[in-house]
Amino acid sequence: MDDENSLRFSSGLELASFIATSDLLEHSWRAITKQRSKISANGSRFSAFFGRYNERSNCEIIAFVTAPNCRENPLEGERGGDLVSFSDFKDVFPAFEFLCSKQCSDFAINGAALELFWDFYDVYEQEIVRLKSNPKTQLIITGDALGGSVASLFTLFLLDFLDLTKAKRPLCITFGSPLLGDEALQSAISQFSTWSSCFLHVVSNHDPLPRMFLNHTAYYPFGTFLFCSESDGCACSGDPATVSKLLEATAVPNVTSNSHSLLFDYKETVDHLINQANLKAMSMLITENTESLRGSFVAQLEAIGVVQIQAQQQQNVDVNKLVKKMIERENDTILETKTSDPSEALNMVKINMAKLEWYKKKCQSDDIGYYDSYKNQRHPPDIRVAEFKKKLRVYWEKMVEEAERRPQREGAPFNIRWMFGGTNYRRMVEPLDIAEHYRKGLRDYKSHRPKHYEKLEEWFEESSSDPSTGQKESVSSILTVDSCFWANVEEAILACQVVKMVDCSAEEEEEAMGKLKDFEDYVVRMMKNSAVSSEIFLPQSSFMRWWEQYDEIVGDDHDSILSVLMRNEDHYEQYANGRLEIP
Repeated sequence: MDDENSLRFSSGLELASFIATSDLLEHSWRAITKQRSKISANGSRFSAFFGRYNERSNCEIIAFVTAPNCRENPLEGERGGDLVSFSDFKDVFPAFEFLCSKQCSDFAINGAALELFWDFYDVYEQEIVRLKSNPKTQLIITGDALGGSVASLFTLFLLDFLDLTKAKRPLCITFGSPLLGDEALQSAISQFSTWSSCFLHVVSNHDPLPRMFLNHTAYYPFGTFLFCSESDGCACSGDPATVSKLLEATAVPNVTSNSHSLLFDYKETVDHLINQANLKAMSMLITENTESLRGSFVAQLEAIGVVQIQAQQQQNVDVNKLVKKMIERENDTILETKTSDPSEALNMVKINMAKLEWYKKKCQSDDIGYYDSYKNQRHPPDIRVAEFKKKLRVYWEKMVEEAERRPQREGAPFNIRWMFGGTNYRRMVEPLDIAEHYRKGLRDYKSHRPKHYEKLEEWFEESSSDPSTGQKESVSSILTVDSCFWANVEEAILACQVVKMVDCSAEEEEEAMGKLKDFEDYVVRMMKNSAVSSEIFLPQSSFMRWWEQYDEIVGDDHDSILSVLMRNEDHYEQYANGRLEIP
């Protein structure tokens, strides 16, 4: 691992430098300053206000600020750090219900920030409608101190309404804001890279407010944090555990405020960050100190003043220990990325799906469908295919589990690429699970159907109609649309066995014949929609075995649509080529 670390570095300094060289911070703070100048300092109640500004070309800035000199500051006192659970206020204020999921049914938000947002909820709703009607507008949402907390809540509220495939992604920039919520809130936001990357929190070493709730272990950070020191250095981190450590480590000793309503002015901090001489110095620091992962972390700690703080405190901040923790977190993140990178994993899925496609074609050339070949398990390929099936199942079970953790109103759980992959997987692999089920002598597969198949099918049906159905086309190589088709075939075979039983009662026979009639109608519907593969007509298929038994039961006088089709073998080829007319 040491060798690997010597070949890697952290991009915290480079990202901070990139942010500092842009004009985002300058324009955001300018909008905050303008909005603050409009507020009366003599209000009797702590309130939040917002205004719109066009400080930046082709961009709209919405700045949130709070009245600074009210008689009562909600962050002061013993209850200033109180967290309010969504379950306690959802009945009267369900605005953030979209953050809930089956795996996370509750979360908590700082009570003061929530109350300020709640006070102007109707106004914010109107603002959301306006912004939603202008999806091409580049939007920056900003705020300082508790106003930044309200800005974060507004951004979350907005993200629930925006279609990020069409609208530009908003950016929320806060200055000196306290932590907003608990671990569940962090998880709900952080599980989406598109959401988490919308938040940038600027923190100065000399501002005590962002560190106000560090002693409340229930608070967790989210988004990216830009740490700024009195030496004009800066560094970024988006890892929650590292951010918590850095918030503690960068606190300048003896910098406190008797009243948190006395706001820290970030103008000087922003001016220093965009100073060209400072950026040049930072570039030299990067060149000299970031030759390894450890070196890059040390350089970041130097840039944000941790080394100087350690010298002043002579305790509390152990730089070596902190660097070790940062390296451990970095390695954990890299490991998680390697094992859970969706794009890389999806490529492996494609390889295993290609192997199954080869298996399917081979079976078809042997006049037996891949369903029956796998069910019979007579040849080595039939046994080896179980390995491919298992790897695919592990991947898609994990994908479905992650999708279910997403906020409820996020829209389709998968984008088009993953939805297409999940549908192909279900139609290709579920028949093999069905074959395994009935090979073991079990019945009623649908009652034992794995959950991830049910969810993939449900989400596919909710997202779109299947473009492959309802058209006359060649079906010789398609995957049968209903992935439970072979379970229906097996149940129809079992129904034939019931009818043929010598001691079958009249009630049992009537029930079985009803099932067989329903299955017959189901097959005709599938064929009319070109939704079933022509491999069902292969001589050794279970479907043909069902037909032989059913044809014997109903006799030659049975004159149904399916009977007419099945008793003429020319129809099999016509159906395969999309030329069969079905009345």
